[in-house]
Amino acid sequence: MTLATLFAVLGSLLLWCIVSAALVKVGRMLSRYHPASPALWWAVLALSFVPFIPLPDMALNGSIPVVLYDFVEPAGKLHLSTELLLDTKYEWDWLWVFIALTSLLAMQSIRYLARLLNKFASLRALMASAEPLQASLCDSLVPLPRVKGRQIPVFVLPLNCTAFAAGVRKPVIVMPQYFTTLPQPKQQTLLLHEVTHLAHKDHIAIMVWQVVRCLFWFNPAIGKMEAAFINAMEARCDAQTIEYYGINRQQYAATLLEALKHSTSHKTPNAVAGFASEALSLADYKSRLIQIMKPVKARHRFVIVNVLLIGLFSVFISYQVKPLLSPQTPNWQWPMSDYEISAHFGHVSAFRNHKPHGGLDLVAAKGTPLGALATGKVLVADDTSLAANYGKTVLIQHSNGYQSLYAHLDSIAVQPGEWVSAGEVVGTLGDSGRVTGAHLHLEILADGERLDPLSIFSKD
Repeated sequence: MTLATLFAVLGSLLLWCIVSAALVKVGRMLSRYHPASPALWWAVLALSFVPFIPLPDMALNGSIPVVLYDFVEPAGKLHLSTELLLDTKYEWDWLWVFIALTSLLAMQSIRYLARLLNKFASLRALMASAEPLQASLCDSLVPLPRVKGRQIPVFVLPLNCTAFAAGVRKPVIVMPQYFTTLPQPKQQTLLLHEVTHLAHKDHIAIMVWQVVRCLFWFNPAIGKMEAAFINAMEARCDAQTIEYYGINRQQYAATLLEALKHSTSHKTPNAVAGFASEALSLADYKSRLIQIMKPVKARHRFVIVNVLLIGLFSVFISYQVKPLLSPQTPNWQWPMSDYEISAHFGHVSAFRNHKPHGGLDLVAAKGTPLGALATGKVLVADDTSLAANYGKTVLIQHSNGYQSLYAHLDSIAVQPGEWVSAGEVVGTLGDSGRVTGAHLHLEILADGERLDPLSIFSKD
């Protein structure tokens, strides 16, 4: 790995953080038109990963290098190429630096995941102290809450905290100690709020968000997305609970305020969907109360259209910027499996007027299929565009400025402008042009300069 590649990886991560921060601002703007939409923040999270989508380099354009109009490389270039190859042998391999940085990031992620597991362990220990809801209260709250036809158990803790829902396979509702002293309408409000959370599996969604935040702790925008998601989730839960069960808005707001007053005495691990969440600030609660009393009319289509437009814009920006930050090395592979090398790069002979050989000659049976060295776009596929000595020739443009040339072909299987994958047949080995026998003359160029093909493949 080179230093440029290492910087490309770091540049991609930086781009992700910048894009994520920008998307948080855009998401907050759109949430004004639909404050009770948790799906908006799932979309924002998904859009933040657009820079990592493997986009095809459809803008891969190339020109025919000047050196290819002459069959042999001009004298004097061999010494320069040899010096470059000798220098690269002693280049610092930045792969170990990359491995070290990746290990540090992974260790920190593991540390945060361990803390999250401790939160869940604390939650299980807290729930172990809970007692089932008293039969007398059960009778007064009939019908008990149900989700998809299944009756949900209700437990009461011996301390005051927020009411919450928990459990994956067997979900339960856990109420604080003060729940038993509340008037029946407020008890019913708390229960129905948690039933709505369970119906949407909000407690599982919160766990997913927390795992994502632990894995990508180095991106501060993820934490902001999580907080915004919880805010939207609570707003949706409030709106649907009020509308579906016909609860008076003033009574609902009064229940929320009372829950906030009692829940400050004991903090519940922030790994559950509760009536009063630690993830919300005072400003969030103020906005939530305003939304309860005077709900904003949701503009679904406006938000959806804008999310789609932002997605297309993000793809376009990533398409334009990503190649500058993370140029991809072609996925090199040999054009055939059975061959012999008859002339190496830089070889000097009388046949070539004592000029250095510009490529690599591979001998095999005439008619042997030849595969593309890497994915790319065909620039030349004829016997007239380049020097006549090349005979039937295919020239392919690859990523990162690389090109590959296949000369003396017996037949050509591709057309100029066509895209080929690595290993896809571009023609067959032959003896067209100026040759002494059937073989493939193979050249690899980088930014218009010939390279020794063996220096490319030896890296694998």
